[in-house]
Amino acid sequence: MLDTKEAFLIASLLCFVIFLLLFSVKQDRVHGVRQLLLASVLGMAGNILYAFGREMPVVFAYEVANAVYAAASVAILVSYRQLFGARCPATLTCASIALLTAVTAYFHYVVDSFDARTIAVSGFQVGIAGIIALTVLSSRDYQGRSRYPAIYVLCMCALIGGGHLARVVRHAVMSDVPRSLLEPSGINLLFLWANAFALPCLMLGGLLIAHCRIVTSIENAANCDFLTGAWSRRAFHESGPRLLERSRYDGQPLALLLIDLDNLKPTNDTYGHAAGDAALTDFVRLSRTALRPVDFMARIGGDEFALLLPDTDLIAAVSVARRLQAVTAAGQSGRTLQITLSMGAAVLHADDTLHTLLKRADEALYGAKAAGRNRVMTEAGGRVARLAA
Repeated sequence: MLDTKEAFLIASLLCFVIFLLLFSVKQDRVHGVRQLLLASVLGMAGNILYAFGREMPVVFAYEVANAVYAAASVAILVSYRQLFGARCPATLTCASIALLTAVTAYFHYVVDSFDARTIAVSGFQVGIAGIIALTVLSSRDYQGRSRYPAIYVLCMCALIGGGHLARVVRHAVMSDVPRSLLEPSGINLLFLWANAFALPCLMLGGLLIAHCRIVTSIENAANCDFLTGAWSRRAFHESGPRLLERSRYDGQPLALLLIDLDNLKPTNDTYGHAAGDAALTDFVRLSRTALRPVDFMARIGGDEFALLLPDTDLIAAVSVARRLQAVTAAGQSGRTLQITLSMGAAVLHADDTLHTLLKRADEALYGAKAAGRNRVMTEAGGRVARLAA
């Protein structure tokens, strides 16, 4: 088995490799990446200080090495807190590093006790692992693509926290324990290997989660309309067929509303395009108050939206359309030129594709516009039927 110095040097090399990987990540796109970069630098330094502890002055081998390694651990903790959108007060983190350094110095210069120093350092690492695990568990943002990196992080926290806890117990209750960090005994080597690779393993977990955040943000940029925040035309044509198939598989109805914003052109001509953009964003914002989380709204044209309604028949779709008209009108109370909604509704048939469903809803929408706008019309039995708004 490799000796203790080689273990710390390999761990330092792994920190450097992760540093290179993190450096290629766009740091302004995901919060927490800069803290991971700092942790990788401090991890390199801390492992090198541990590796060459016997060749350095005692202050570097004890107080400086423990302080740098603790700072690396705290930087990882801060990065995870930021990755999952949680706060981590700077004064508290700095105070924890200072306290650990003071405790190790006390049990070095005042009361020389390797056991006490080990218990303090390992207890500190147990706390770090525990807080990271609680941060991940308390966040709802580790589903989907982020699920497996989060599971990996939780497993690493359990192993690291459990290993350090076992080390605390061992030094607290047993007498035949190593008297030095670099003592090459069997069990001590095992603990040191686990300790040396704890930082790189946690950094890797942070890198995986940051990568998931970046991929998700890129997909959201491609699938969301940049102005309104509704789904994009591309997302509609990608997700629409899946929703149709799911409706057929579940044996539940599915309705489609095509929505056209009336008076948007006069608004643009009279008040400028900024007012038109505000009308579009207001409509999407207000419509969300009348829709369910499962409803799928996409902007498929300049002033046209498509709304897929799972588990909804034609009568229920008309009720949804009228709710949208009501919340839109209420949200524009007092405005001189108001936006109204013309809508066409169609329900999924057994032999429908997304294209044919869209075509029937579009025919109904055309009928609503031709009849004077600001109304809901549906297709029924192959013909367009008018429903009063």
